[in-house]
Amino acid sequence: MLKSLNIKNFTVFADTWIEFSSGFNIIIGDNATGKSHLLGLGYSVMRSLYQVTRDNVKQLQIQLEDKLEGVFKPDKLSHLCRHPLSSQPAQIIVNMTDDVGHIQFSFVLHDNEIKVDNLPSHFPKQAPLFFPTQEVLTLQPTFTALYENRYLSLSETIYDLCKAFSLPLIKKPPPNIQEIIKPLEKELGGAVIIDKSGRFYLDTPKKGKIEMSLIAEGYRKIAMLIYLILNGSLGKGSTLFWDEAEANLNPKTRVKVINALAALVQNGIQVILSTHDLFLMKQLSLLIETTNMPARFFSLRQDNDAITIEHGNVLEDLQTIVTLEEELALYDREQNAYYAKKARQRL
Repeated sequence: MLKSLNIKNFTVFADTWIEFSSGFNIIIGDNATGKSHLLGLGYSVMRSLYQVTRDNVKQLQIQLEDKLEGVFKPDKLSHLCRHPLSSQPAQIIVNMTDDVGHIQFSFVLHDNEIKVDNLPSHFPKQAPLFFPTQEVLTLQPTFTALYENRYLSLSETIYDLCKAFSLPLIKKPPPNIQEIIKPLEKELGGAVIIDKSGRFYLDTPKKGKIEMSLIAEGYRKIAMLIYLILNGSLGKGSTLFWDEAEANLNPKTRVKVINALAALVQNGIQVILSTHDLFLMKQLSLLIETTNMPARFFSLRQDNDAITIEHGNVLEDLQTIVTLEEELALYDREQNAYYAKKARQRL
């Protein structure tokens, strides 16, 4: 699991330190404040550490370079520096925790080359997952081979996710798995299945198999979550990154997804998500307050030429909530329009 990130001169971040909860982590903020970059950086480092061999500095260096280029898609790796034309390097220190202890890792990013300053003492046993804003089930099964053989501008997080979907179901799932996925399957109206060719379907009692491409995109995201739970990709000790988790989900469905994520947290899975949606923020905050679940809220904001980060255990701990400010501004505009209309009617 991801414990903390110490970031200097990386994309929009001048000098930032952020400590994560072992449970829920909710990142909010205006556009261009670095929410997706935080998720992408945390994911890139964790995935690289998962894929390397212990004590192999060169392999780790190459893996980090490839993964950052694959996830962020810069023309040059040095463009990930906050000021790519200056001599100031980007520096990242990553602290992670798992069942066996603590690991720390740092690198310098400059001149298209990464320098590994410190090898971790332990390596992740579980691969992290990254949910992008769009669903990917309908890309199966051809996308993996396409990405491996062609130059594509899509983030490598999609490729990694497609590879996770290729894993078969586990034979003996934990007994509480059905309790997590049953409400989600009820929302979908059926079970998520995959045929021999690797295509996904929704198997419904009344209509039989329905191609996943014919299912609403929000429901496809739920299907993604279900299948990754069933095949063990979302298991104890793993971290799920989810960018704009509210996309294509109506409020009723969001509640069910939040409850499923809460069940995953209770089963030892870390969730780090970004959102612009006030409903999602408030529902998560309410859940966290009523269950005492480990969680942290982070609000990113532009402060002159730097990004600053507020944090709190619940939403009310934050001083800056851009979405709430805009909701209140909209209410003021509605009131002004109402009274202006009334004034015109009296004339």
